[in-house]
Parts: sequence; structure tokens; C-alpha cells
Amino acid sequence: MRDVIEGIVLALFSLIAIWGAWQVPGASPGDTWAGIVPFAASVALLVLSSLLIVGGLRMADHGSAEIKNGSPGTLDILILFAIALLYQQSFRWFGYLLPTAIVAPAVFYLFGVRNWIGLAASIVLCPLIFYLIFFQLLGVFPPYGEVFDLMDWIRS
Repeated sequence: MRDVIEGIVLALFSLIAIWGAWQVPGASPGDTWAGIVPFAASVALLVLSSLLIVGGLRMADHGSAEIKNGSPGTLDILILFAIALLYQQSFRWFGYLLPTAIVAPAVFYLFGVRNWIGLAASIVLCPLIFYLIFFQLLGVFPPYGEVFDLMDWIRS
């Protein structure tokens, strides 16, 4: 039954995330929609939460008497969801570069990377790689920060 409840909570969060992704303004003709990644991640979370609900209902139907210690993955998903929301909102305030440099090592650490050299490298490499993929190859315009934008400081 715990899987069903966790699945329902994650499904609600994914629906909120899908709504949030739809709030990203549409792309101009010939450009890629900037909300495609958050939308795809939200839909994936909805699919995974649905599978969690179905699996929990199957276990309940079979009368499984297994006692589970809980799923630590659910807490990780909720933490990742909160990080994603803060990351998306921080684009508006601080542009692309600073939020990506802060979030990249945090997410790597959440997924088990404990090598401090790798975490430090992700501060530089992730913004650079994402910049090349999204803004150079896909042609998406980088978001500029309203409060502070590190790209302005680097360019001057």
C-alpha cells in the first residue's frame, strides 16, 4: 500500500511539474522550445509514478505479506524535484551559468558521486557542455538573469 501512496504523491508532483513546463513561453519559429526538457522529465515522472501505483496495486491484490522498509528512492526523487524547481526558477533570477554550476555537483552528489575532483569538475564542465548542446547546437537562447548574471561579468 505504501507504493500506491508514494505513486500518487509523485503523480501529483509530476502534474504540477507538467503545468510548470507549460508556463515556459513558446519558441519563435525555427527555434527549439525551452520547456522541452522539463516537460519530458515531468512526463517521465508521471509514467514512473503510474508504474509504482500499478505495482503497488498488484502486490495488494496478491495479498503479499512482505514488510518493506520503504523506498529511499522516493525521497531522492522528491529532493531532485525540489532541486529542479529551484533550478528552473533561478534561471530567471541569475541566468544560466550560476544555477547550473551550483546544481550540477549537488545532483551528482545525490546520485552517489563522492569524488571531490569529479564534483569540482562538474562545476565547470556541466555548464560548458550544456551551453554547447543547448545554446550552440540547438539554437536555444540562454536565459539572462534579472538580479545577477555571471555571463555579463565574464563578457566584460
